[in-house]
Amino acid sequence: MRLKRTLVLILILALGLILTASCSSQTYDAREMALVQVTGADGFAAISVGPDESVIRALLDEASDRLDEHDEKGFQRLFQREAVLSSLVFTPDRTVGLKNGDEVTIRADYDHQLAKEAGVRFRNVRFKYTVEGLKEAVPIDVKEDVELAFSGYDGRGQASVSLSGDVDRFKQGFEFVFTRGNTDLSNGDLVELKVIPDNRILTARGKIARETNLSFEVSGLPPLVQVDLFENLVLIFDGVSDQGIISFDTTRLPADWVEGGLQGGVPVRFTALPSAGLSNSERVIVEAIVDKEGFASQGQKVERLTKEYLVSGLKEYPRNLDGIDLMPLFDHIALWLEEDRTARLDMNYWNDDFRTGQAVSRWDYSYQAGVTRLFYGYDQADRARNFFAILHKVVVNGSCQEAVPYQSFYEKGDRVNSTLYLLYVVEEIMYDRPAVEDFREINLRFHGDVELDLISSFKDQYGGSDILIVDVPVPEQVAYKDTIFPPAP
Repeated sequence: MRLKRTLVLILILALGLILTASCSSQTYDAREMALVQVTGADGFAAISVGPDESVIRALLDEASDRLDEHDEKGFQRLFQREAVLSSLVFTPDRTVGLKNGDEVTIRADYDHQLAKEAGVRFRNVRFKYTVEGLKEAVPIDVKEDVELAFSGYDGRGQASVSLSGDVDRFKQGFEFVFTRGNTDLSNGDLVELKVIPDNRILTARGKIARETNLSFEVSGLPPLVQVDLFENLVLIFDGVSDQGIISFDTTRLPADWVEGGLQGGVPVRFTALPSAGLSNSERVIVEAIVDKEGFASQGQKVERLTKEYLVSGLKEYPRNLDGIDLMPLFDHIALWLEEDRTARLDMNYWNDDFRTGQAVSRWDYSYQAGVTRLFYGYDQADRARNFFAILHKVVVNGSCQEAVPYQSFYEKGDRVNSTLYLLYVVEEIMYDRPAVEDFREINLRFHGDVELDLISSFKDQYGGSDILIVDVPVPEQVAYKDTIFPPAP
């Protein structure tokens, strides 16, 4: 009797445990929660499987609606179940190359520890899916949909792919390879293009294509136009013959030839050999340094890169004045020299009263004047910086007519015979044109009664290591001549 009572008690407890477990656990059909997607054409299809979020959400919402709002344990259990369902992963045993009628085994997996804690169980964790409804892949005619477009110029052409039809619509599923290059093309060349389809991409969209080799003949490229770089180039020769330099005026050339681009370079620039120490009538070779690629990109070609020029237009400043007629210069300055010489004599440059500053005596005088020495000097590095020195000898015979007492060295009636030397310097002869009478200025620089002292002072001041001073023959017309002239009144 006791044994029977014990068995009944055990049976009741087991039944209670079963009822309790059934109330706290939840079983789901994994197959119902799988979202199966098959894409592509028959024989080339691919399958993907994942959780069907809409189904899972609907199940959770339904369970939530059945809970009392104060059932904290119920909501806690629901959150655990949601986490379990979110851990679902579906794995098919094959994924690509599928055709109608193929069976794919799909296995569902999840977080088992979390499912145990949440009281969640799954059935149909392994099920089969039969592929159906796939359409045949439609072939793409690559030859009809692929052309080449040629751009550039004959000998510098380039080929690019031009697509149409299905190849254009599904171009992400093709690779295009120029097997022998697609640049530096000339009319008549053959360009080979290999079209390589990616049928994984194409069949996913119901298309299929074969690898195809195409050949195209280049045509329609215009010829390069030959240009003369030197046609409008202007050479500028500056300076003195034997010391001239060259520069280039490129303002008449097209701006895109000589102005820098984005990279800072210029398509063409010019150099000359020699470029310095030039003389009139000397030959120089001008060379163009050219960016041929840049010209070709503009449809132009350059063939002549050098040109010979003759130097001209440099100022001719001679090394000496031998054989040069100086009389135009003396004729030009004759009146000025006469006026200046007379003024110096009136200011007593020829007697001792010169030392007093202002004239303190007045004289009647007569004189004989003429040129005794001429000098031509210049900077050897720049003969434009030249000078021409004129040494005048003036022999004066005078009689004092009036003197300021205690200031003048003389008294009325005194007679003086003396020699005065005046050294004039003409600055920069041939200043603006190749003529000796064209100069910048003339001034009296030295005066005295000893010729050699004046010459020494002149050479000390105007000479130097880079300055060359040479003697110049005195023209007979202006040379000093010893003659007897009447005494002063």
